[in-house]
Amino acid sequence: MNESYRQTRIAQLQNHRHILLQRREQRGAPIASIDMELNVVRAKLQALYEAGRMQLVTETDA
Repeated sequence: MNESYRQTRIAQLQNHRHILLQRREQRGAPIASIDMELNVVRAKLQALYEAGRMQLVTETDA
């Protein structure tokens, strides 16, 4: 995976997470659906962070 793409995608997901958290605090917000979407965003971020860690390990082993 291209490092530039990974960093861009992480920034996009973090921004989306921030927006979701703000929406969650609004009166009458559909909290359950927002929480489900937050879980998806969180899982995607974790996968991207793990991909970065694996890339570092691969580079240092070479």
